[in-house]
Amino acid sequence: MSLEELLLRGEVVREKLARGEVDRLLDAVSRRLEDAAHASLHPETRLEQAYHAILGCAMIGLRAHGLRVADRPGHHVVAIESLVRTVGVASDRVDYFQTLRDLRNKDIYTGSARISEAQAEEAVEEARKLAGDTALWLQARQARA
Repeated sequence: MSLEELLLRGEVVREKLARGEVDRLLDAVSRRLEDAAHASLHPETRLEQAYHAILGCAMIGLRAHGLRVADRPGHHVVAIESLVRTVGVASDRVDYFQTLRDLRNKDIYTGSARISEAQAEEAVEEARKLAGDTALWLQARQARA
C-alpha cells in the first residue's frame, strides 16, 4: 500500500519533522542494538531490543517523509509495513520483521513465546542490517536534497 493510501485510510498522519528528530531516533536505534548484542541477556530480551531497533528504523523512514503512524491499534504493523515504501526494504524482509513483532507480542502479552538463542541472534543480525540500510538510505536521500 502506498504512503498516500495510508494517509487516506488514516493509518498515518502528516507531521512536520522536528529539528534533530532523526538523529535522536538513530541514537535510540543504536542503543537498542547495543543492548540486543549482550549475549548475557535472556533471548527474549535480546529479541525485544532487536525488534525495537527495527521499529525505530521504521519510524525514521516515516518521519523522514514527514509522516507518523496514527495512534490506534495496529500502529506497529503499519510502521513496519511502511518500510517497503519509505526505506525500500524488500517485502520478504518485512514479513520476517512482522514475525518478530508477533513473537515479541506473544512473549509480552501471554508469556507463551519461547525464544531460542539462535532466534535472538538472527533478530539482532537482521536489526543491524536494517539499521545499516536505513543509514545508507538517509545518506542517499540527503545527497539528493
